[in-house]
Amino acid sequence: MRRADVIAAAASIFAEKGFQGAQVAEIAAAAELSLNSVYGLFKGKEELYEAVIQEAAATVRDRVQGQVETLDDPRDQLLAIIDSLFECFEENEDLLRIYSRATHGLPWRVRQTLGDGVAELFMAFSMWAVQITRGLERDGGLRGLDPETLAFSIIGTVTTAASRWIENPGDQPLSEAAPKVRAIFEQLLEDR
Repeated sequence: MRRADVIAAAASIFAEKGFQGAQVAEIAAAAELSLNSVYGLFKGKEELYEAVIQEAAATVRDRVQGQVETLDDPRDQLLAIIDSLFECFEENEDLLRIYSRATHGLPWRVRQTLGDGVAELFMAFSMWAVQITRGLERDGGLRGLDPETLAFSIIGTVTTAASRWIENPGDQPLSEAAPKVRAIFEQLLEDR
């Protein structure tokens, strides 16, 4: 339970201040634990950040897969990935901030310490989407498009649009970007 409290507190601090600006003492205070207790659970800020990234990535993965896998048609599943990612990111801005910082702009030293677990989560999610596009290909729905490229394009387009929104939110909610991105891929899949 204490580990979960520390991860939740760290997620909030990292989302607000980024890796460089966050202090372990501040995270300990937010989790209502001593600094020694936090260091008893995590070796340092890098390990704590890795745990937060893993938790954020797992949350996004579980949420999106849970919504998408209720659908039978691979085309509908691909379009639902778009909607579900945008929904998840909008409802969990902290996750989006952390995800955005984990995939863009992290200092090299921090990226090196993130380890295989985080990379495996991101890759497993991407390969799950690739499997859906391969299902669409088997059904004759891609007609020459590469399934892997399509899956990575969907995920990349959504995460880039969401990352841009988190950096420059403006007046519109993130959910207003979802139909625009979805329309691009609907058109692409319709023309096939």
